[in-house]
Amino acid sequence: MLRVGLVSLTVCLALLVAGGAFADKTSTRAITPSPVYTAAELGAPAGNDWLVHFGNIKGTRYSSLTQINKSNVGTLKEAWHISLGVCPTKNAACGSTEDNAVVANGIQYTQVAPLGDVFAIDGVTGQILWKWTPSYDVGLPGRAQEGFNVGTGGRRPGVAIGEGKVFAGTTDGKLYALNQISGKVEWVAEVADWRKGGKVASAPIYVNGMVLTGSGAGDNGGNSAVVAAFRAGNGQRVWSWSVIPGPGQPGYNTWSQPSHQNAPSNVLYGGGSMWETPLIDTKRNLAIIGTGNPVPWNSRGKGMNLYTDSIVALNLYSGQLVWYYQTTHHDLWDSDLPNNGVMFTAKYKVKGKTVSRPAVAYVNKYGMTFILDRETGKPLLPIPEVKVPVSTALDVNSWPTQPIPMADNALFNKLDKDRRPCTDGNVSLTNAYVPFAQATAPNGKPYKIGCVYDPYDTTQYVVMPFEMMDWPASSYSPENKTFITCGVTDRARAMAQIPAASQVAGAFGGLGVSQLGVSDPSPPTGNSGNFASLNVETGKMTWKHHWPAICYSGSANTASGITFVGHYGSGNGADGKGWLEALDTKSGQTLWNSPPLNYPISAAPITYSVGGKQYVSVRVGGAGHNDVTRPLGLTNPARLRGDEIVTYALP
Repeated sequence: MLRVGLVSLTVCLALLVAGGAFADKTSTRAITPSPVYTAAELGAPAGNDWLVHFGNIKGTRYSSLTQINKSNVGTLKEAWHISLGVCPTKNAACGSTEDNAVVANGIQYTQVAPLGDVFAIDGVTGQILWKWTPSYDVGLPGRAQEGFNVGTGGRRPGVAIGEGKVFAGTTDGKLYALNQISGKVEWVAEVADWRKGGKVASAPIYVNGMVLTGSGAGDNGGNSAVVAAFRAGNGQRVWSWSVIPGPGQPGYNTWSQPSHQNAPSNVLYGGGSMWETPLIDTKRNLAIIGTGNPVPWNSRGKGMNLYTDSIVALNLYSGQLVWYYQTTHHDLWDSDLPNNGVMFTAKYKVKGKTVSRPAVAYVNKYGMTFILDRETGKPLLPIPEVKVPVSTALDVNSWPTQPIPMADNALFNKLDKDRRPCTDGNVSLTNAYVPFAQATAPNGKPYKIGCVYDPYDTTQYVVMPFEMMDWPASSYSPENKTFITCGVTDRARAMAQIPAASQVAGAFGGLGVSQLGVSDPSPPTGNSGNFASLNVETGKMTWKHHWPAICYSGSANTASGITFVGHYGSGNGADGKGWLEALDTKSGQTLWNSPPLNYPISAAPITYSVGGKQYVSVRVGGAGHNDVTRPLGLTNPARLRGDEIVTYALP
């Protein structure tokens, strides 16, 4: 079931771990097994350790460390720099480098694409202490085509630690518990069956003796998604909650079957894939998560389609739904919530009085920030239901209103009178690198240049903003009450409807995407970046940067008032020479830039301390989802892709 490379943990490393690469320094650091962490330890700001892949169970990506401060950050130097040896140079099958390590007692633990290898790495020297590689179903003899196809591995966002184990999900729907000292498998549980399209795309999270993770089939037509909790000690399933309600459950009547009589069941194939990790509120016993979009993308029956495209709060110990807030009704546009939320306490007006309230914030793909009360799920800043265009075409069934927050939009797309982000048809490009406004659609007609929530049908391709705020990790600054986000401006997609009767089930039984689309290929000449700081109490931007290259890294903040973020490359990013930047969290002013790196940065940085010395570390390698280094196509060998970790410290 596994292949493990194990190197002595207390002596000078002299062996080369299969697939790994060493820094120049040796390691004398022994791995200390993690204890049964308390909720208070996991909920506190990160400090010497970075115990959760987004800093803490509140998702804030905030550290209490202050050794690196505004007066000395400009002197940061590279402490170590390694290649993990899993991605051959210029290989288009390397997946996306988007993982965030966790750190305990000076050891980094991380998981990387394409295979889902898990590494234990000395956080001081960069020495690889062990590596584990999952094995996959290869099919019966002579029938390898029936085995599991790893492909590029997509993205591997990270792992969880606790109780002497490292917990990692895999693309074939499994959750593994690895021995923290040796990397050997202690237990494995099935979250979702890969033969039914199941996979685990989000990092697990450990809390109070449980490991929580989400599943999903993406848009491949597999089974509907679930959130599940497992016992950390033995992998026993504690509970699971399905995004798509079953018969008799609340929300079931928000679905109806398409007019096509042979359409698959919504209950089994409704979508809702989980792309991010739950946030945990142990005081209120809540697990809060953003859910995925429904499938097929169009020609579904009428209804709001709960609980897709929603922020949901589940009881941490039973999985029962406590509250929900749907951010897009009857989604036709892939409007899921792939970005991590953040939890905080701030002041709001409630019934005419200004009071402190426990809050949670999520930004959607269009730069709209939803700030909700964690106890009730109700908006703390106004989110009116706005009338949007409605189609009367057969089977479109578009919803007449959508919630559009009054908080400032994080993007630089133009907004219409109702504050809907719109496409610039002269900037966004077709996959043939022609501006949509100047191109001809596959049906021979001009494209219709539109805005978010414009419906589409079989008669015309409609171009609208698409996947602009995706996985790049958001963060929170408690000193400034600011929510800091990173995304892509002017990314777009043209869509046309497939009639219900023409939709065909895929290999896993569901209809999947089922739309005619022309993608924006994330070209360096058409897309740009946005890096923005929103005050969560006022809903106003405190600063907002428009980069010539996309922002696809995400951020981390420290108590010394510094925000770290990665860049994709110089100019429009086409050179792929990324770098790490330090900014003043309050003003957004640049404090330091690292020298250029070998590859783009598409993962968020982390910070930790060992022996009284603070480090800032980041994965470097580029992303497949928004890749400005691919103007010649996804499989061209000129494409930049790497598998490095670069770590900085004061001299």
